[in-house]
Amino acid sequence: MKTLLIPVDFSDTSKKALKVAAIIAKRVNAKIVLTHMAGIESGLTKEPNNFEEALYYSKLIGKKFEEFTQVSFLDGVIVEPVLQKHLSFASVSEMAIELDVNLIVMGSHGSQGLEEFFMGSNTEKVVRSSEIPVLVIKDNDLNFAPETVLYASDFKLETVSAYNRIVEINKMLGTRLEFLYVNTPANNFKTTYEMDDVLLDFFKEVKHSNPVEAIKTVKRFSDYTVEQGIMRYAALVGADIIAIPTHGRKGLAHFLQGSISEDVANHAKMPVLTVKM
Repeated sequence: MKTLLIPVDFSDTSKKALKVAAIIAKRVNAKIVLTHMAGIESGLTKEPNNFEEALYYSKLIGKKFEEFTQVSFLDGVIVEPVLQKHLSFASVSEMAIELDVNLIVMGSHGSQGLEEFFMGSNTEKVVRSSEIPVLVIKDNDLNFAPETVLYASDFKLETVSAYNRIVEINKMLGTRLEFLYVNTPANNFKTTYEMDDVLLDFFKEVKHSNPVEAIKTVKRFSDYTVEQGIMRYAALVGADIIAIPTHGRKGLAHFLQGSISEDVANHAKMPVLTVKM
């Protein structure tokens, strides 16, 4: 049986992620593991100091889990609640690896302004640290019935492992995979011939049955930034999910260079699937 991991803060956005996870679980015969990280939700901002506090906290969260899962869309789905006892976004990835999770599903409000510049959203932090694919569900009213996954990439050979995992998730969801290359004037602009060379090397590396024909399936889109190009093209063609590899940069490298995948996950209107390279 496949396993989906859902980090929750008991908000409406988390409930949206849970509903999407339930749809996936029924589609692929998976169980759902719900995890709550101490201190994520408003009003509970520190770990318990002693046994009495820990016991009280466990009972409180247990009640929240019970209330949170009393929804009809979970009928027929196995749900296992787990309380995380420490404040660490990396612990979500560690837990996912330990449980052999196939996919993390997480809701996102997104962040903007100074919050985005200095901190980013909780979802961004999970995306940044996770070794397991993360499906980011946005806080909107779109119905989750995906038919197409738009794989956006620069198709460098370093992305091959992420691509292979995205193919696995695509098969699991029963969706159709489409390809996008965004060409920008300021970010390694390439001529058509140069793009073809990159794509040919990539499809050879992934052992595509016909690399030359595969090149023709990649859509080329020009814009001023990669992030803007991905989101504009996805909206133009009505993609159901954007899939993108991520470096998972941390510390100073992340501060200076940023992350295309995190920006897309934070600002796109549709769900975003991220996989670390």
